[in-house]
Amino acid sequence: MPRYFFHLHGSGARDTEGQEFPNDDTARQEAVLVAHELSKNRTLPANARLVVTNAKGEIIHEEPLVHRYN
Repeated sequence: MPRYFFHLHGSGARDTEGQEFPNDDTARQEAVLVAHELSKNRTLPANARLVVTNAKGEIIHEEPLVHRYN
């Protein structure tokens, strides 16, 4: 199964372990869910985004973090 890495651009956090998903679409769906949760973090910069790469280092998705404070 392909491995994907979820990097938090704007914070310097890099995913070094990754997660396995059956395909790019499933990894993109996970990115939307993770970004939604991360958006609740008030300490992240306004321009933060979740960048998903495949095992080759190719960007397959970028999901902005829209800050939600409720």
